[in-house]
Amino acid sequence: MRFRNHHAGCCGFNPTRPDGSEWTHVLTLHDGSTVHADTPEEIIEELVPGFTSLDEQGRLRARVRLSERVAAASQEVRINAAIAQGILDPADPDSAALIDVLRADKGQSMLLETEDDPGVQAAWQPEPTLVLLATRYAPHTDYPPVTGNVSYIDPSTDAALLASLNRAQIFDYWTSAT
Repeated sequence: MRFRNHHAGCCGFNPTRPDGSEWTHVLTLHDGSTVHADTPEEIIEELVPGFTSLDEQGRLRARVRLSERVAAASQEVRINAAIAQGILDPADPDSAALIDVLRADKGQSMLLETEDDPGVQAAWQPEPTLVLLATRYAPHTDYPPVTGNVSYIDPSTDAALLASLNRAQIFDYWTSAT
């Protein structure tokens, strides 16, 4: 069962199920409304209409597509914030090169290397945070994960996706499930 609260948490309103019990999962959307649900799948259904009717392979593909879109959008917000704060200057060649790396296709794995250590994954140090998909790196692929100032979105399972969206500060998600 799923419920969408369009009151944006107005006056501490926390809807309950018809039997009076509390929801297990809550996601706050960017419009301020909240989605209350019994399962992670029902939460994702709000983001990907038709999600719960897909088979497991279809769900995985849908989570990956959603993750790629959300990662790219989140990355762009971070780039724009860094430009506004004076951290990045698109007119500067070094900043422009960083922006190109930040805007790289989120559906592809990335190998960051230094001149001193070619072929070895280097840590991402600059601001802003680099947003990547966990399933494009080990243990899902042969590419070692990028370390450093990185947020990973993990579409491997429904629960992993929602938890990673929360960790990356893309959506506010809460669950009482253990």
